[in-house]
Amino acid sequence: MGDMRGKRVLVTGGAGFIGSPLVEQLMQKCLVVTVFDNMSSGTLANISQHIGKKSFRLVKEDVRNDRKVHEEIRHSDIVFHLAAIVDVQRSLKDPFLTDHVNVLGTLNLLEACRSADIDLVVYASSCAIYGDAGKGKISEDTSPRPLSPYAASKLAAESYCLAFHRTYGLPVVCLRFFNIYGPRQIPGPYAGVVTKFLQRLLRNEPPIIYGDGKQSRDFVNVKDAVKACLLSLERKDAVGEAINIGSGKATTINDLARLLTNLTHKTHMKPVYRSAREGEVRHSLASISLARKALGYRPTISLKKGLHEHFEWFAKTKR
Repeated sequence: MGDMRGKRVLVTGGAGFIGSPLVEQLMQKCLVVTVFDNMSSGTLANISQHIGKKSFRLVKEDVRNDRKVHEEIRHSDIVFHLAAIVDVQRSLKDPFLTDHVNVLGTLNLLEACRSADIDLVVYASSCAIYGDAGKGKISEDTSPRPLSPYAASKLAAESYCLAFHRTYGLPVVCLRFFNIYGPRQIPGPYAGVVTKFLQRLLRNEPPIIYGDGKQSRDFVNVKDAVKACLLSLERKDAVGEAINIGSGKATTINDLARLLTNLTHKTHMKPVYRSAREGEVRHSLASISLARKALGYRPTISLKKGLHEHFEWFAKTKR
């Protein structure tokens, strides 16, 4: 996209776990950044270093507010849409809220972008859309089989993004993120498994594993996820595509528990096993060949290094 200095970028969910490190990178590139976030999971602490700068604005709003969305899109060149309800278990309890935020919120944003002269929309999709695709690597042409309202909402929103590209010519890139972990992932009932395990271990409580622990995930560091977002700005080949973003390596939940008990010197804390949960996939592993080809993406943070950084941040925050 050439020289982007001074371009106006809107980041929905920009105060959150993925959005806030993305905002840092955008600010370093001398872009004018607006964070659009209802602060339901984002925090002011994540973006406090930017508040007061001329090239930064915070709009505390919900993506379901179509008037405010349209108002902000009119003053934007590039949109990163990260705002969402991101938890499977929460979606099982409240599928309507999940749909309203993830699908209608996205449709609000796309309709606003359609009527504005937007250079690019980057949508944060999810590997959850694939459901149980077996133990092998999942490529982008694998048929989606969502197992939860969350997964269905991400597939629906992604489908709208691609439909707006095909029908209206809206430049869109959809990034299907696999299991992202790293600093700023907020603890709580809907946190990612890495954060949940660390939280319990630092309280001298054993990790809780749902199922037999042989289920596997592709853990991708938040720094690599942010890098994929930034690469989307540079590569025209990615427009109109849905692209897997992962590490390309599978880790079982049992192995993750072992890595974290070793890291925290809590090897005596043996995992507690409970019944498997509804809506959770058995195996998830990304083929990242399209990401390499279309984006020039290559993950650089190993799981061992990433877990160490996550642990150091977590210990400092004393959560």
